[in-house]
Amino acid sequence: MKLRRWAAGVGGRRRQGLRRVFERRGYERETAVVILKCAAAATLALAVGTLLMDTQQIGFAPFSALLVVRPSVYGSVLQSGRYVAAVVAGALIAGVGGLTVGPELWVFAALVLLALVLGQAAVFGSQGAQIPVVAAFALAGGTAGSPGDLGSLLAMVMVGAGAAVVTNLVLAPAVRFRDAENAVLDFADGLRQFSREVADGLREGNEGLALERWARVADGFDDTARNARSAVAKQEDRARLNPRRILGERGPQGSPDTYRAWISALSRASRHLQSVVRTLRHSTGSRSRYPAPDDAFLRGFAPLMDRAADAFRAVRDAEEPARSSVSDDLRACLDAGTSGVARVREELGADWDRDRWPVYSALLTDLERVFDELTEGQENSTREGG
Repeated sequence: MKLRRWAAGVGGRRRQGLRRVFERRGYERETAVVILKCAAAATLALAVGTLLMDTQQIGFAPFSALLVVRPSVYGSVLQSGRYVAAVVAGALIAGVGGLTVGPELWVFAALVLLALVLGQAAVFGSQGAQIPVVAAFALAGGTAGSPGDLGSLLAMVMVGAGAAVVTNLVLAPAVRFRDAENAVLDFADGLRQFSREVADGLREGNEGLALERWARVADGFDDTARNARSAVAKQEDRARLNPRRILGERGPQGSPDTYRAWISALSRASRHLQSVVRTLRHSTGSRSRYPAPDDAFLRGFAPLMDRAADAFRAVRDAEEPARSSVSDDLRACLDAGTSGVARVREELGADWDRDRWPVYSALLTDLERVFDELTEGQENSTREGG
């Protein structure tokens, strides 16, 4: 029974993954496309290699194609160059021993050791591992003792790498940055939800402070920023060397620099929200030098957090990264937020609480900086886009 349930669960997950391949873009569809590219590149490499020459090294053609197919044209070209360089280096090392000393065990050990050391060079990237593989294969298989066999091996490697690049060119991905834009908008939406949750808790005074949970969520925005930057870099790679751009395909509205500017702005804003939570934790802790904020201040601070949530919502709803100028909605939210902070400062100045003022001032300053970061994010993205 357990085995049957496990098999049914695996089958269900596979069916869901297959359905997602056809229904929407994402990891499943990208994996399916890469699998298709690998099969096409390997078949093309074998066909071309067979037509070019009759050699026992023919297996290196499809093998090489499989190793350098990537989702993007740029990635495939980069890996092809590194792979070919690594294979040439491995073949040369093998040839040095095979064509001079011969198939001696000590020669094999010394040359493989040299290949392993050379493979650590950063210029080869992950393809550096191919240097000792090719050297060991050529030495152990006898290829290293024949200039003709070494030449055939290198020729098949070139065919395989070329087939991979051609396949990537033919099946080049669309030139779009929608995934990058979604990463920015999702970041803004996460900050919106968090700000709203904090505002709801503050309305209940000290009893509504879920500080441990808020701290965990706020710290998690560092990972969100990292993932968003990774999404932008990934989409940027898709656009490099992409033939669809040469053929005149309409490009994305935004740009990598625009998205990076917004990610930086949202990341800085998230750190100010982290600081808000830290200030609340420290001031309400038993070791604090200052009295905890009273309920009246916390309830008055809640609408300011709502203003921050509104500003993040405006970034998402107006799709600010794709705009050339700030939306009226975001401008109104930022104006309301900064004026709200100024008004609370003025009220606190009129009703002076010397003991709690350092805490109140720190909280207001951090929130004011949130609005400043969003303003700067729009200004930076406008400059980058213009």
